[in-house]
Amino acid sequence: MSNEIRNLSMDCLTESQRIHHEKVLNSPIKIMQIGEGNFLMSFFDWMVDQAIKTGNYDGSIALTCPLNHDGKINTLKSQDNLYTVIQRGFKGDTEVFEQDIISVFSKVFNYNSEWDTFMEIAEQESLEVVISNTTEAGLAYKKVELENVCTEGLYPGKLTAFLMHRFEVLGNISKKLLIFPCELVAENGRVLKEFVAKHSEDFRASEEFKTWVEENCVFLNNLVDRIVPGYPREDSQAYFERLGYKDGAMSMCEPYFLWAIEGSEELDKILPLNATGLNVQWLESLHDTQLLKVRILNGSHTLITPQSILKGFNQVDEVVENETMKEYLNETLEKEILPSLKNRTGNKEEFASTVLGRFRNPHIKHKLESISMNSVSKFQNRLWPTVKSFIEDNNKLPENMMVGLAGLLRFYQIEKTENGYIGHDFNGNEYKVFDTPEVLEFMSEAHSKFKEKNEEYVRYILSESKLWGEDLTIYLNIVEVVSEKLQTMEKEYEPVH
Repeated sequence: MSNEIRNLSMDCLTESQRIHHEKVLNSPIKIMQIGEGNFLMSFFDWMVDQAIKTGNYDGSIALTCPLNHDGKINTLKSQDNLYTVIQRGFKGDTEVFEQDIISVFSKVFNYNSEWDTFMEIAEQESLEVVISNTTEAGLAYKKVELENVCTEGLYPGKLTAFLMHRFEVLGNISKKLLIFPCELVAENGRVLKEFVAKHSEDFRASEEFKTWVEENCVFLNNLVDRIVPGYPREDSQAYFERLGYKDGAMSMCEPYFLWAIEGSEELDKILPLNATGLNVQWLESLHDTQLLKVRILNGSHTLITPQSILKGFNQVDEVVENETMKEYLNETLEKEILPSLKNRTGNKEEFASTVLGRFRNPHIKHKLESISMNSVSKFQNRLWPTVKSFIEDNNKLPENMMVGLAGLLRFYQIEKTENGYIGHDFNGNEYKVFDTPEVLEFMSEAHSKFKEKNEEYVRYILSESKLWGEDLTIYLNIVEVVSEKLQTMEKEYEPVH
């Protein structure tokens, strides 16, 4: 058929785009990227593409997948290393639809099965940056032998082997290597540096190597912020028709983005993104920025998601357009979350207002199911510090946060099935719960053990310090309050109409 939509490839490019892409394909590799997920591709790679197109940058990226799942890698290879980022939402009051064909990759491969390629990139003198997003589970220490790290190691182990090979081949090269772990872990740069030091001991690395890492590898704490739902599965055909080609690696994101990096602005000369006019901030300390994002944006997501799934909602924008839920979230921010931030963060009200606007973006189909993953550890990290701060200031429990905690407990009333762990919402509809095996097993056993979800049940769960990092039942009358909220919620929920 003559009107059949073709797949994205170099044939879809204009003459100027083709010249640009060929230049990138033949540019020296300056960046090694571990993580082919939608986030880095819609955030970092999109930024590098902007820098290249404005003439501020002349390198290329080598891309690999952290896990041995190379579907995206193969898709990119079939598309001549090209893909599309679509921004939808609002800049101020102006509605935005922006599409960019991204051309930044000169090599895409799977380092789990193509280890030699990874080692070859370590040998490149042109290399200046290593960036990763392997999720919180990937930024971890796992003891492994050097000879097995390529098949059994996690990212920090593989990075250590990569750096050791670079030192072995190039010697004491004084060129700075910037290392950005973008995983959402506090002080992610420091954490990765510590893991590399541990693996260096395990791998019996030389003292000269350790000195070289200390002097020339710059591990940078950083914070990333952009809502990226990724591939628009339900609307893909409509987008293909609008673009004029099919793209199996297309990604959707909001217009807003921020990359905050703890480090000297001098380093922007190596990776000139701020110089390109992008919202990349080099800061003395990330503390306040991190606190704002985790407590307000991530905290709000974690607060509303379990109870919203129970009420039959599917997406964030639906939740914040519902009058009852919008009022609940606004009140929680105003009376419980923002006061907990004290005076350390000057623009907290403005940031909270921006976040609510971003949540309302109707073009960003941000699924509650994807946000609900690992909700227990998210509550511990994102909301519990707010609860403790509120207790310190008021000597009572924050009401809305307790509703959120009750919603979390109700959400985890689950059973193990052939299809994973399943719960039932207030209408009796099934939903899936995704968490670590330990959390899922504990919650499903508690659900079957306590037929009545009374105070005894609540005490049993809240006292399990392996879930929460401490025994929560020691705080005031939390067991009674959460039990009462749980029972009220079950009786008085509002179905979605």
